[in-house]
Amino acid sequence: MNFATRSIALFTALLALSACKAFDKEEPPICPRVSALADSIAMTKFRSGPGRDLTDVELKAEMTSYHGSCLYDAEAKQMRLTLEVGIDAERRPALAGRRADISYYIAIPAFYPDPQAKQVLPVTLEFSEASNRVHYTDGEVEISIPMADMKDLPKYEVFVGLQLTPEELAFNRQQKGPR
Repeated sequence: MNFATRSIALFTALLALSACKAFDKEEPPICPRVSALADSIAMTKFRSGPGRDLTDVELKAEMTSYHGSCLYDAEAKQMRLTLEVGIDAERRPALAGRRADISYYIAIPAFYPDPQAKQVLPVTLEFSEASNRVHYTDGEVEISIPMADMKDLPKYEVFVGLQLTPEELAFNRQQKGPR
């Protein structure tokens, strides 16, 4: 056998071995679906009191991004979901100071009424002297979803949004008009 023939034979054998390994691989499971709830992606925060015009607004904020990854741990029978959330905010005339505290949530309704059904994560927004706008990106937040069977994955839908007061939620819905 000459060199070219041996090379082809070796390449064919390696290809056959790698093909066998390809059939042994299990496809990784898909990640749970993550959705932002439309009523809670924006926030208009008014100062205390009855006023609700433009001069009474302290802060406007909007969840502008959420993305992440997941990894299924077959041994622990657990899906580990890692999320990163982005929020844009604008300081408005009624805000005293250059700092605002808000929160966002990550919720998995399938866990309700267990407390792990919803995590509320605080955020402190710092506005520089030079700007009344800020973009905030939270560090990665890890969530573990116990899963006895991968067929259960669709029931573990994940929702994200800004944590609103009942008044802020009503304001958002009022801005949309009748449905």
